[in-house]
Amino acid sequence: MSITDTSLPPTATHGPSTDSAIAKILAEMLTRKIGETRFELWFSPQMPFEFSDNHLKVFADSNFTANRLQNAFSKEIRSVVDHVCGAHVGIEFVVQAPPQKKASNKNSDDDQPSLFDSVASSETAAEPSAPESRPSNDRPKPTKLDLKSFWFGANNQFAKAGVEQIMQLPGQFSPLLIHGPSGSGKSHLLEAATNEYRRRVRAKRCVFLTAEQFTNQFVASLRDNRGLPMFRRKYRDLDLLAIDDIQFLAGKNATLNEFQFTLDHLIRQGKQVIVSADRPPMELDELGCDLLNRLANGLMCPLMFPNLEGRKSIISSMCQQRNFVITDDVVNLIAEQMTRDVRRLSGAINRLRAVSISTGVEKITVEFASQVLQDLIALSSIGTSMVTIEKAVCNITGLKSADLRSSSRRKSVSSARMLAMYLAREHTNAALSEIGDYFGGRSHSTVIAARKKVTSLLKDDSEISLANSKVKVKVAIDRIQSKLRIG
Repeated sequence: MSITDTSLPPTATHGPSTDSAIAKILAEMLTRKIGETRFELWFSPQMPFEFSDNHLKVFADSNFTANRLQNAFSKEIRSVVDHVCGAHVGIEFVVQAPPQKKASNKNSDDDQPSLFDSVASSETAAEPSAPESRPSNDRPKPTKLDLKSFWFGANNQFAKAGVEQIMQLPGQFSPLLIHGPSGSGKSHLLEAATNEYRRRVRAKRCVFLTAEQFTNQFVASLRDNRGLPMFRRKYRDLDLLAIDDIQFLAGKNATLNEFQFTLDHLIRQGKQVIVSADRPPMELDELGCDLLNRLANGLMCPLMFPNLEGRKSIISSMCQQRNFVITDDVVNLIAEQMTRDVRRLSGAINRLRAVSISTGVEKITVEFASQVLQDLIALSSIGTSMVTIEKAVCNITGLKSADLRSSSRRKSVSSARMLAMYLAREHTNAALSEIGDYFGGRSHSTVIAARKKVTSLLKDDSEISLANSKVKVKVAIDRIQSKLRIG
């Protein structure tokens, strides 16, 4: 079949089994995106989705739950649908009353503290069920992550050593900070390390959650007379606490103070704390000096994007988990063309799987994969070296490389240099000192200041002076990144 669109063809005819398979793929991908705990808490255990005629139905047991799903997860669901099926697929939230059912011992073997408070438990008391005509096995099977499933590679041996040390010497390297760019695998590593810690150290009281979840639970505890003591008992009586995306706490002073007291208590008790951040500590000054000093007192490990061999291994593992067979040539294509965010590798495999099911194509060729994934490959093919970034900036601004590396403080030069440093930090694994050295022997603090300035300008939708004109910062960055993709 000739493919002219990278998404599922709107005119494709799907049978019940095909539609069911696509619904299952969407559920699996959403589970990975929002986390198994949140998925299990909010979505129907029998059949969260129904896909037919290029239309997705999301089932809920009440109007309240439907509104909650729409408000809290519509962005994530839309993103998953776009990745797998395309933007033409419609999404509808459907209220479906659950039938009478026998008592269940669903949580009999759950020894991990709940990640949500009493409000959440009351909202999930009734579970929606699908009619008999719908399959009941569309719920994705939970995946228990372990360290064997994480590819460290040669460039992440320091992070591997750090994780191994907390297994061998619990509490002695606390807190352990894992920092790296989005998509480098921090969430996977923290969850896998939590599971491994529970198994090796035989510690049952281990919790992995995001900084957002920690914040939400803390705020909820303040509204209940007995909530705060229960919250503190819950998190200060742990053997291991792992919190993902600690940068989320920036500006939330009350939550920051509570986390800092929790951290101090656990460290004094010899317990292990692991946190992750999307940038190194020197760029997290919004968290405050007190917390940063505590993080610096532990063990800090950078996490890089996986190299080519790592990406190949990750793709093969993902395909094996999905019972999806592709050739080595297709694995090489995806690994070579999609060089950064690991989530994009998952999105590419899900896209291939969904389209192959929809079109009936059993053997995935390199040509077929190239056509189906052309937009994802274009998005991922951005240049990743400081040389290509420098050339792209000069091309857009009309400046020379020597200008960017000079000591000139002309507005047009300093603005272009600032953008180059920002993009180098965003799109390369280069250290702050390397970026500073490359652009005229500047200090790492100059690079930090440039990144913060550009981030602030983007947030305020401000303009920047380039050459003889002023343009929106976002427009300037989009133009430069467009040049990088072409290159």
